[in-house]
Amino acid sequence: MRLVIIIVAVVVVAAIWFVTKSHAQSGAASKPEGKPPEPKQAYLGLRKTMLDGPRTKFGLPPTSKPIEPWGVLMDWGVNNGVATVVATSDGSASVYFTSGGGYIGGKGQEPIRRAAQRAVEVARTVQLPSLPTREFPVPETGGVYFYFLADAGVVAFRTSVQELNSPVHPLRKIGDAMQEVITQYRLWDEGGRKGGGGMLVGPNQRK
Repeated sequence: MRLVIIIVAVVVVAAIWFVTKSHAQSGAASKPEGKPPEPKQAYLGLRKTMLDGPRTKFGLPPTSKPIEPWGVLMDWGVNNGVATVVATSDGSASVYFTSGGGYIGGKGQEPIRRAAQRAVEVARTVQLPSLPTREFPVPETGGVYFYFLADAGVVAFRTSVQELNSPVHPLRKIGDAMQEVITQYRLWDEGGRKGGGGMLVGPNQRK
């Protein structure tokens, strides 16, 4: 996988920090009225919202089994921080960064929606550990952490970009599927973000 190349491409497009009030309300530490949250606080708030769930909070339909993922979150450790990609069963997808900025939504864009749903389908084929986790660390540079979101809890796998480059790695397919979410967001952005269905968050948003 060309993980580093694609992440760098998206980081260049992404804005420097989150500014919308809705992000401050998503779980990031509160700031005095009128001031946006710090980039990393906004990032951690969005990430925590997804990891804490539950599925019903996002209006997602029930799965056939409590251990069946309704979503997946992947953290990639890059040179300037961490890039997080989220996909849920209804086709919603997000990409955001510790350094600030990113993409949210995407469900209204068919290629993004399909990529997100495909990622969840692939996640359901992964042999998951039986015990959930309540610890959600972010990786160091070169690390890749997967968090599978299910009604029974969140289960985690830790690997690296180098290991995922192996075609026989058990997480290779889900890594490729999450990379496709980034690719479709990048293509949507390069195409002028026509048709709505997603949002680039940060101070440099185009009108």
